[in-house]
Amino acid sequence: MKLRSKVLISLTAVVIFMGLFQSLFFQSRVEKMFENYLSESDEMRVRTIKQAVSSYYVSTGSLEGIDQILEVSNQMNMNMRNMMGSMERTIGVIILDASGEVIADTTNNMEKSNKMSIKDPLKINGKTIGTFIAYPNKSATVSRLEQQFVQSVNLSILFGFLFGGLITLMIGYFLSKKITRPLSQLVSGIGHVSKGNTKFRVTIDSKDEFKQLGDAFNQMTDTLERTERIRKSLVADVAHELRTPLSIIRAKLESIQTGALEATEEVILRVSDEVYRLSRLVNDLQQLSLAEARTLPLKKEPTEVNEFIETIISQFQWFAEEKNITLHLNKISTDLFLEIDRDRITQVIVNLLGNAIRYSPENGTVTINVKVEGRSAIISFQDTGTGIEQENIPFIFERFYRADESRKRDKGGVGLGLSIAKGFVEVHGGTIKVKSVIGEGTTFEISLPIKKETMGKTD
Repeated sequence: MKLRSKVLISLTAVVIFMGLFQSLFFQSRVEKMFENYLSESDEMRVRTIKQAVSSYYVSTGSLEGIDQILEVSNQMNMNMRNMMGSMERTIGVIILDASGEVIADTTNNMEKSNKMSIKDPLKINGKTIGTFIAYPNKSATVSRLEQQFVQSVNLSILFGFLFGGLITLMIGYFLSKKITRPLSQLVSGIGHVSKGNTKFRVTIDSKDEFKQLGDAFNQMTDTLERTERIRKSLVADVAHELRTPLSIIRAKLESIQTGALEATEEVILRVSDEVYRLSRLVNDLQQLSLAEARTLPLKKEPTEVNEFIETIISQFQWFAEEKNITLHLNKISTDLFLEIDRDRITQVIVNLLGNAIRYSPENGTVTINVKVEGRSAIISFQDTGTGIEQENIPFIFERFYRADESRKRDKGGVGLGLSIAKGFVEVHGGTIKVKSVIGEGTTFEISLPIKKETMGKTD
């Protein structure tokens, strides 16, 4: 069953239930109100009759002849009810003397119920002169009026129910349509995506949770489309990077086999270089995959950061001197020990420091800063190069990504350095980020967690 049908059926059921409930509630309520009104009226009339009986006894000194007074009183009340259309009930009265003998009886064979009877002693100056028994009896007129009123109320409820039900169904129809339209769009979108159409987008005009759901769906398809594009690009890049060394190795070996090229030591060294390069590429891809899957094995050991970075910088001194670039290290004032895999973090720093020197102009400066922020050690590499375009920054940590597609391999490698750096840092529980300003330079910053017991530790 469709959602729209479920909504309409649910609303209809609620309306019917409310209509029946109101009908039963008002009917019982009206009957109770009538009974309360008649009971109060009966009590007032009973008091009046009792007072009349007492007055008669005071004036005559006896209850003899009281039946005639009661008959006259009943006749007068009946005439008044006929003229005014009163809804009061008739009251039958029985008067007993002090010995319990019936003196007067105006019940006229009406139905007597002990539950409805009113029985009180008649007392004059503290002396009991008899017993007063009254039997209120609902007349046919009262019953008819009560039924007519209840029927009128039920009829009003019925018309109100029909009108309210119609309005509710109309509102429910438009409401269910408003609810199901975005859901239908999302279902259609999911169908498109499941068939591989990641370019499909939904447009939801409402400003509620459905709008948020539609935006989340579009973001998901954006991510899927981008992931698919990266996957295809990755396959193409890997194929390209493998094709070049394989082609060189194949050409060299074929030339040697045909005798066109002599297998000298120099030729063998060139083939070996390509094999090494191919092996390094495959190894880098494997290490990156393990890091991204958080399954890269680490051999952590306590390492003093200042000394660790100074050692790596000393290996780059000759590279910096070739371009007249100044390497400046701002160490932390105290010894700072981190639990790290020295080989993995060395590769991270080599990649970042090598890029900083490579893309800094001659006579530039590369600054390495070490500091502590909270429970993290911050190591940053700031160069004075040309900077990175803002639109390229979100993608520089992707595999094989190059901001300059025309960049030669000897200047930019295969595009795995930053991806590997990011993976190695994250597998240590840290983060890496980049800030860049065109014309001023770029800063890469890595953050590594500090164990509580190693903070402030000195040799």
